[in-house]
Amino acid sequence: MTVLGTALRPAATKVMLLGSGELGKEVAIECQRLGIETIAVDRYPDAPAMQVAHRAHVINMLHGESLRALIEQEKPDYIVPEIEAIATDTLVELEQAGQKVVPTARAAKLTMNREGIRRLAAEELQLPTSRYRFADSEEGFRAAITEIGLPCIVKPVMSSSGKGQSFIRSLTSSAKPGAMRSRAAALAPDG
Repeated sequence: MTVLGTALRPAATKVMLLGSGELGKEVAIECQRLGIETIAVDRYPDAPAMQVAHRAHVINMLHGESLRALIEQEKPDYIVPEIEAIATDTLVELEQAGQKVVPTARAAKLTMNREGIRRLAAEELQLPTSRYRFADSEEGFRAAITEIGLPCIVKPVMSSSGKGQSFIRSLTSSAKPGAMRSRAAALAPDG
């Protein structure tokens, strides 16, 4: 039988949300309905989940040492990654040391990186997916679009909340891989 400690008491069950957007807010509310203490973390103040959590912290979650220090300070029972911009290697290390990450640090690492999850699904698990290519240069970007065909969707390999996505109707469209930080994924519109 699972026992949940009461929020704000010494034996509290604590959940740390890494990412405090609207989804994180809903998770925080549901946790609180179960009596779980919630800790909201994001890169900017007053994020939606911070408005309902027991405590909130503003840090750069891509900075592994800052993330590790906060987790060690708060000592959550569970960590729930809610956004893509997280130092997932740090989460993997902490999980290997016994920290509980929901669903797992590996799942977070795979899903935070569009290339990782796409290759897992299409190449390792052999699941049907739309056609896709990855590019890290303008030349590779144009070649990927040519191979996929038009129209296509271009997405950054790592992004948050759908930012940086473009629907490309022609090769003269303004989307360029430089705008996608380092690498871009071109997908057929059905993907």
